[in-house]
Amino acid sequence: MSYFVISGNPRCACFGHALHVARYLNEKLPNFQYKKVEKLDSEWADHVLELNRENKWFIHKSPVIWKEINMWGGKKYLIGGISEFWEYVYCYYGLESLISKEETAKLAADNLKFFLEQHHADAERLNYVQNISILGACNPQTPILLHDLIELDEIKKISGVTFKLHDSLGHIEHKAMFMQECADLVNERCIYGHPDTVTVVCDEEDAIKYADIIIHVEDFSRHQNESFDEWLARCYSRMIQLSEIINNNENRNLRIILNNHGPVCFLATCLLEFCTRVNPRNIVAVTSDEGLSVINIVSERTGIPVAKIGAPPVWGFVGVTSFVDERHIVLKADMYMPYKRALTAPPGSTLPLGIMKTELRQMSYMLPKDDSIAEEVERRKLKMKVRLERPPVLAKVRAVTSLLKLWYSKEQAKGVIISLGVCSNGSFEIPSGLVFSQPVKLDDTEKWIPFGKFPLLNDFTKTQIKICSESATHIMKKFHINPVIDDLDLEGGSMYTQYSVNETL
Repeated sequence: MSYFVISGNPRCACFGHALHVARYLNEKLPNFQYKKVEKLDSEWADHVLELNRENKWFIHKSPVIWKEINMWGGKKYLIGGISEFWEYVYCYYGLESLISKEETAKLAADNLKFFLEQHHADAERLNYVQNISILGACNPQTPILLHDLIELDEIKKISGVTFKLHDSLGHIEHKAMFMQECADLVNERCIYGHPDTVTVVCDEEDAIKYADIIIHVEDFSRHQNESFDEWLARCYSRMIQLSEIINNNENRNLRIILNNHGPVCFLATCLLEFCTRVNPRNIVAVTSDEGLSVINIVSERTGIPVAKIGAPPVWGFVGVTSFVDERHIVLKADMYMPYKRALTAPPGSTLPLGIMKTELRQMSYMLPKDDSIAEEVERRKLKMKVRLERPPVLAKVRAVTSLLKLWYSKEQAKGVIISLGVCSNGSFEIPSGLVFSQPVKLDDTEKWIPFGKFPLLNDFTKTQIKICSESATHIMKKFHINPVIDDLDLEGGSMYTQYSVNETL
């Protein structure tokens, strides 16, 4: 699998030509992936200087093209400038690209126009206050979530951020006091200079009306004496009620994040069905917290620090039926280059062992082949729930803040693969229109889309995905939900194609 990075100045004709060829190869070849890094004149010199310093390269002219080995974030292999790129694609792919100077100039002009439009759109979005509504705010995760979000630079706009807290489960006195304490706590530490950064709202319609982001954290855990069908019916009714209010929101770019305890993918699918004024790609269910629970156990059993372990993929109709594929965990491995010197150096040698490099590797060979990790995760969750007398919330808070950080980042999120409940487009043989947890990535329009080229290591994983999707389809038919999605494009790739990607959070 080839992962190419094309870095250049959007005014550069050679940069536009290289992007044109890369798009063509990406469409025609299943093993060709690329991403672009654009820097204007004022930024280009510092950008190239940092690349040369980090990788010991000696190149300065736009474009700079390199390949990352095995996966995004892997070891960088310099191809060079535009001439070396033409030689590379001819030798490896037999492709020649002969375009006149007039056509390359037009490509550069189109590329610059698109870049400036995107830059202008980003600037426009920064000119206003970011309005975030937290629904179901009488939840143990609310104070921690507020504390983390208030420090998150990616979601800030020039005029700051405002938070509205609302809980629809009655206006009981102690709940109102709880939310007011949260507001007072954050306002005391507010760095924006606004005393009303966090406000408590009694009317749910007022909380939603001008929102840019809705974070829904209401607890939908199954009650003790509640049947499975009664549980889902209660969730279904609540989503219909919420959808009616959301449809009155004037913001077509509203982003809805469900971070609930309970059938979170079912809740998101219901919203997808009834929220007719919201872009389907802006309704997501946070599911990566299921994978975060595995990391500590994997660290204990392998001796690898948690900081070097990526989150495993999470599949399924999370909250009802799901599967955490811990065998696809990615490890950040530090190694010396050249490695032979480090292996053969005698004890006590004072000679340098080489240059430390970081590579991304699969951890499957280090893990047991039984289900002991999954069983240990469930035991610890149950133990924690009994001690706290409520479900643990820290993993959910970390998952939603990481999601927002990626969603609103400008560069770092490109090419990053995470687990998230999004509307399926048929990838991995999951029925289209169903909110299903799977590997996703951001497209050029800042929408999360299924990454259909994610590698499935074995038949067991494929079987588990099929079981989860069949169960979800059965539930949707029971509630007569059949979402019709008319603006979702397929992200090419079969579920049986073997690729390597970086699964991080």
